[in-house]
Amino acid sequence: MKPFPFPFSLSHSLATAAAAAAEAAAAAPPFSNLGCAGAFSVLSRRLARSPRNTDLLRALDTMLAASHLLDPATSLLVLRRLAQWRKLVRAKTLLSALSARSAVPVPFLYSLVLQCLVPLGPIRDVELVWSEVVKDPPHKPFNASDFVVHLARRSANAAEIEGVFRRVSSTRSGLTPRAYSALIGALCRGENPNPVLGRHVLREMEEKGFEADELTYIALFRSFCRIGNPLEADSILRILVERKKHKTDVLIYGDFLYGLCKSGKLREAHKLFDKMSKKDRSFTANTEVVPVLKPGRRVIFQLGSPHLVSEKMAFEAYFRALCGTGRVEEAERLLKDRVMKNSVPDVCVYASFVEALFDAGRVEDAMKFFEAHKNKCGIDGKGIAVALIMGLCNVGRVDEGLQLLYEIVDGQFFPTARVWSRILERFWEEGRVHDAQNLFDELRCGKCGDFARPDSSTYELMIFGLLNKGDTTAAIALLDEMTKKKIRADARLYSAIVRRLYEDGAIEESNKYLNRMIENGILASYSAWEGLVDSMMRS
Repeated sequence: MKPFPFPFSLSHSLATAAAAAAEAAAAAPPFSNLGCAGAFSVLSRRLARSPRNTDLLRALDTMLAASHLLDPATSLLVLRRLAQWRKLVRAKTLLSALSARSAVPVPFLYSLVLQCLVPLGPIRDVELVWSEVVKDPPHKPFNASDFVVHLARRSANAAEIEGVFRRVSSTRSGLTPRAYSALIGALCRGENPNPVLGRHVLREMEEKGFEADELTYIALFRSFCRIGNPLEADSILRILVERKKHKTDVLIYGDFLYGLCKSGKLREAHKLFDKMSKKDRSFTANTEVVPVLKPGRRVIFQLGSPHLVSEKMAFEAYFRALCGTGRVEEAERLLKDRVMKNSVPDVCVYASFVEALFDAGRVEDAMKFFEAHKNKCGIDGKGIAVALIMGLCNVGRVDEGLQLLYEIVDGQFFPTARVWSRILERFWEEGRVHDAQNLFDELRCGKCGDFARPDSSTYELMIFGLLNKGDTTAAIALLDEMTKKKIRADARLYSAIVRRLYEDGAIEESNKYLNRMIENGILASYSAWEGLVDSMMRS
């Protein structure tokens, strides 16, 4: 670990005695958070050896008397150490000072109680300490349910969300219906959804006497389909149908088709497609009447005629499900059969097939397919070109992709920033810094069209690229530009800046951006702050 005098670095060494250092840090004009942190570092080491030394405790109290001058980052350092020492009275005093001057957002403040001061106790103890810390809140009441809602919306850390739920659940405190629904939604989203735990949360919610809304059930249904578990998806759909919570539409059918294809149940998927396409007369005609569902048979096959789903929509849903799950050969046969019937699919069908060919490693087949269909009557070749460009970037042929991109722009077709960002990302991956900078400048000045103006993901690519190149100054300039343009930068981006400044020895600058993360709610919780700090301590 580097011996920098950072607010949360405990390796800084001072020659003076702990008490004198604490008094000097509190009295020295102008007040320095870094100086105070350095003094606290010495004091913490001495207290670790002599936790009941009255002189050291007196020095600690002298330092805490100036806690109203501490910035949030330094306050968190002190608070964490006080909590570890079990000096909870002093910790609550420091936390009350933070609350009184509204130095941090309320959800983050609550997380300091839940995850720092009372990390293992029951929720009732958390609420008790919270009421002591925030005696006269200038805001509406805030509790564990509100924090769960906040965390479900803001945190990308599924483990943290799950941990908070299990802690609340284990103490039988329960949540509000809104918190349960937000929690289920968070568990069903993201790159690694966990609808199984979401279903467990739903059961607990129902045991508490609450009834979930339609969107909560649909989130579970879609998530089970996404991971390829049609059995659980079917059980959720049964609840939706029996309680008349949702009318089946193309999204329901499309999701279930995807789940069947994902799980390898292709015969069943094709059977469902036939039902949708032919509008089988055995289906109940009146969809307003809830059918009597038979056990042991898929609910979706017992529903009334999907009058909201046209034959064309049925084809697209099935075709895209096949492409999305890597069933390229089956999709190819389906497309040929469709074309033989003189039916022209929409551009999304062709784009999905191009993407599937690239995913299957059939690059040349994708190129040939594009050339064969780009100028056909009724087909928007430029829309297919976007899929081809993305695929070319994925296989390292970025120059071909960029050339094609400029061609469709010349033809008055203007893709969104997502396509340009993929080109930009590839330039950085290949170390082509000059090309990346030139393209970003073109996007920024509008040469690539108004719809291609840099968004948060574009700035993120540039900032991470500049940091990897070692140009911290330019990266910070872009982050500040985002702030001026009111483009939101997430915790991941800020963390990279803070960490790099710390590694470069720019301690005050690093502290400045860390404080911005805390004060503006960019860090969702104390656990997020702790994870960032610990990663820096290990660097």
